[in-house]
This record gives sequence, C-alpha cells and structure tokens, in this order.
Amino acid sequence: MRDAPSSVRFDGSVSAAEYGAPSVVIPTAHGTVEIWLVRRGDTAYVAARIADSTVSWADDFVVSIDPLGDGTPGPGHDDTQWYLRRMLDSSVANQGRHGRWMPPSDDPDWRLGKARSLDGWEVLGASDAAGWSVELMLPVAWFVDETARQATIAFRSYDNDPSAWYAWPAPREGERPTRIEMLPARWAVVLVAP
Repeated sequence: MRDAPSSVRFDGSVSAAEYGAPSVVIPTAHGTVEIWLVRRGDTAYVAARIADSTVSWADDFVVSIDPLGDGTPGPGHDDTQWYLRRMLDSSVANQGRHGRWMPPSDDPDWRLGKARSLDGWEVLGASDAAGWSVELMLPVAWFVDETARQATIAFRSYDNDPSAWYAWPAPREGERPTRIEMLPARWAVVLVAP
C-alpha cells in the first residue's frame, strides 16, 4: 500500500492515469485486471480496472481481507469479502465464520441494492465498452494500526465470457482460482509504505 496520488477521485472510474502503476496485475483472456491499493490519510482505496468488452451482470471482482493476518485455514470471524459485481446492485459483503463466507445477517438473499456503503466502507463502479472498474473505500485501520499485525489480501475476478476465473495470489497447478478466496493462510501480506 502506497500513498495515493493527488489525482485520485472516488467516483467509480479507475485508470493508470489516475492511480499510477498498478500494485497487482492479473492476466485474463481479455487483457488484464489491474489493481491498486493506496491510502490517503486515514482512508484506504482498493481500485480495479478489468478489461472486458462482453458485458454481463455475472462479471465480478472479489476482494478478501484478513485484517489480523492470522492466516486461518478458512475464512474466520475477522475476515471480510466484498463480492462486487459489474452491476453493483447484485454485490454482497460477506463475513467469515467457521471456515465459510456468510452474507450479512445470514440472509442468503441479501444484496447491496441501491446502497453503496455499509459499516464504514463504500463502493462505486463504472462500466464502458472496453471494460469496467470498481473503487472500494474503507478505513486504513483495516490494514495498519499501532500493533505489529500484518493484514493479508486476495483478489479474484470472473469473466462471464469465456466463463473463466482469475485469482491473485495465483492458485497452484490444477487448483481452481476460486479456491484462493477460501484459504486466508495463502493470502498476500499487505506491505504498507512508510
């Protein structure tokens, strides 16, 4: 995580011109998923630009964060997952519990709907002919505080055409990319620039 450039605007539209060089790049069938992790003051931004010219409500970008970095074998009570759809109304924010991802209030039908914020975080998105983007804004305390903890993070994207999943950190050979979001012990440590 590095300091945000002064050009960052929280408006759902994401580009390298705005954010600089991406923190993570995931190759896909249509190009790349470019991801930025930056901070400004006490606010952190996870931003992604997904190359995808075939629009579908099923296209998604998933952010999984373990603020404690305790690397449990499955999603734990401190872990949160944002399952963000290209059509944001269908998005879900899950909490880890007993090795599984659970929707808010254990309601399997819960969706973000017209709301774009909940529990201190906010999300905006944009779509165009070349792809789509999403910006997640949350307190920087999710990643760093006065303790020595090191938060961990993982990303996954789904492209409805050609029905393919992509993940970072990369899955092992023969492993489905969707498996990564279920394994906090294999998520990447978020290094916070001084």
